[in-house]
Amino acid sequence: MKTGLRWTFIAATLFVFAGAAFGEEAAKIKGRIVGQQCAEKGKIGECYLRWADRMVFWTEEGDSYAIDLAGSGIQQERLDEAYGLEVELYGKIVPDKNGDRVQISQLNILKPPGSKEFFKG
Repeated sequence: MKTGLRWTFIAATLFVFAGAAFGEEAAKIKGRIVGQQCAEKGKIGECYLRWADRMVFWTEEGDSYAIDLAGSGIQQERLDEAYGLEVELYGKIVPDKNGDRVQISQLNILKPPGSKEFFKG
């Protein structure tokens, strides 16, 4: 009887730790990659390239997050390509002493430049 109780305890412990490990899954978030200065001034649609010194992720709710690419496998060039465009990313919002940041695991550009749009007119 003690062996059955021991296995039940082990299974319950593994379940709790597995839940904690998988509880921090990446969320799908939509927004734009813009310069920090653009986000601060609210000039999202008219963000100048010279203001792109520090890029942030701006959500449609008006929140902006510093971008963390460390360990994501995403190159800076991909972020440069997405500058000013609407993107969908998978990542986690992480609190930081300088403000919240987003750790990106996947970045998709929703409407890349030069993509064809068909409409009736």
